[in-house]
Amino acid sequence: MTVTQSDGTAAGYQVTVTARTLLRDLALFPDRLDAAAEVDDMIVTPLPGESAVFHVTGAVLEDPEALAGAPVLRCVNDAVGG
Repeated sequence: MTVTQSDGTAAGYQVTVTARTLLRDLALFPDRLDAAAEVDDMIVTPLPGESAVFHVTGAVLEDPEALAGAPVLRCVNDAVGG
């Protein structure tokens, strides 16, 4: 997973997730880090090898890498115990 900060007038962050396995109902909840944050897409299911790109706006984050982990980045796979 990569998190990059957008440049120029398109302020915000970009989170790219590349699936190694099926990621069922992948979702990003940036409002857990900043109540003003919004994401452009919700609930995607990338197949192995595919990438999902989320654009986050309205947030000012001290640690943008927090967008790439729980409890912000979630999918149904997380609910399956192993």
